[in-house]
Amino acid sequence: MRIVDLYPLKGTHNPGETVQLFAEVQAEEKARGAIQLRIYQLAREVEVREFPASFSPGSQRVALLWQPPSSPAAYGIEARLLNSAGEPVSTASTACDVLSSWADFPRYGFLTDFSGNRQDISSTIASLARYHINGIQFYDWHYRHDYLVSPTEVFVDPLGRRLSVETIRNFIRVAHEQGMAAMAYLAVYAASLEFWQRHQDWALYNAEGRPLTFEGFLGLMDPSPEGAWSRHLRAQCASALADLPFDGLHIDQYGEPRAGFNVAGQPVNLPQAFKRFIEDLRLAHPSATLTFNAVKNWPIEALATAPQDFVYIEMWPSTPHYADLYRIIRQARHLSNSKPVVIALYLDSDNLANIRLSNAIIYASGATRIELGEQERLLADPYFPKHQAILPELARMLRRYADFAVRYSAFIGPAAANAPDVSVQAPEGVWPICRSLDGWLVVHLINMRGLDNQRWHEPHRPPWQLEHVRFDVKIPRAIKEVWWASPDGADLRLVPADHRFQNNTVQVSIPRLDYWSCIAFELDAREA
Repeated sequence: MRIVDLYPLKGTHNPGETVQLFAEVQAEEKARGAIQLRIYQLAREVEVREFPASFSPGSQRVALLWQPPSSPAAYGIEARLLNSAGEPVSTASTACDVLSSWADFPRYGFLTDFSGNRQDISSTIASLARYHINGIQFYDWHYRHDYLVSPTEVFVDPLGRRLSVETIRNFIRVAHEQGMAAMAYLAVYAASLEFWQRHQDWALYNAEGRPLTFEGFLGLMDPSPEGAWSRHLRAQCASALADLPFDGLHIDQYGEPRAGFNVAGQPVNLPQAFKRFIEDLRLAHPSATLTFNAVKNWPIEALATAPQDFVYIEMWPSTPHYADLYRIIRQARHLSNSKPVVIALYLDSDNLANIRLSNAIIYASGATRIELGEQERLLADPYFPKHQAILPELARMLRRYADFAVRYSAFIGPAAANAPDVSVQAPEGVWPICRSLDGWLVVHLINMRGLDNQRWHEPHRPPWQLEHVRFDVKIPRAIKEVWWASPDGADLRLVPADHRFQNNTVQVSIPRLDYWSCIAFELDAREA
């Protein structure tokens, strides 16, 4: 018999909430045994629990309950399947966390299909919980861009899709049951052509005085803070939050135009209008989660300082290099006073090396990526319904990376500070990304060796696998221990790393580097 899978019921947990886990077990014959849970917090084992169980031939799902401490924290969970003699015969691992708010470490997914009579709502949400997704963007859920909530239970959206308000409600309900927030998508200045034509005095114009449209089916409106359109859209946001149990608002823009004029020919300051829209929503809905899309990282200076809960940045090939990912995330965290960052970028499911390397850099830099939704489908296009199926190899990799990011969120998540001034001498082609938190210095090593093409949006081969990787880190404090872990193998545990400390420099050796390894220096209070 063996454990086929292990995963939590919920994407995240509230303080004081019991963690429910499921172990999927395959048995060849009737047997008795037990499932042993070993709970880790970083490198420390904090609890061991054993659950006696009887197994029947075939597949079965065993529910396991664990009560974590009530304070926010993250845990690695390893399950050992024991036979009747108490001997381990199979293992599996997962992770879970306790957060005061999901937006403290947002792990964003998406939904796009709100047609009636969907029979897979529960399975869709359950599949995303296995990747620890804790927030869902409800993309194009609305009746119209200018009237968000449908006046009827069943309606036809602007693209001719027949949608159901009941389906939206059911998705929100099941998402809440499984520890996920529901975010209502809207566009800050888009209206149906019918509405736009009736309100030309509310429209946005170009320098030649022509009203602006988008993709031939939407009109662009003037988002000036005191304008009639902004007042109308804020009222629509209030209706959406009142009529449906959404947790917050995901506000979009299209990246262009970057300049516009009102009906009187006066210039509209779009960055300040966007920021003011967030400010007005925050005043009206203080408990709602808010985020605003910085398309192509514009206008990040205004959006990062607005009172949104996390920074959302949609990357395009205009910033094509892997180095741009790190630079843009670091800038956003700096401008926003270290708020969480979510990155959207669109990669084909066949480009496994690009996905692994992009995710490694994004996680190591202190951000997360929106990439999964709708029955574990991949976000591969800026029009979200064009999602793609993923192969088992990619699914396994994404699960490991998600487990790793949650398990070591203290090293990876937004609570850890950037530490760009740490001196690291790494081998050629290995990028160090440094983070710090109380009592720890963390060096993430990203493997770029052998990659002449370092553009995230162009297909490329995997980096060369490196063995016996040695590097030096200058640390002006004594260290207790040096730990090493990677999501690129089956074992996600932190293990001691070979190291030598001399003259304020730690020389470290790890056995291999595929795409991403995390080296954590546990610091002593004493100076070196």
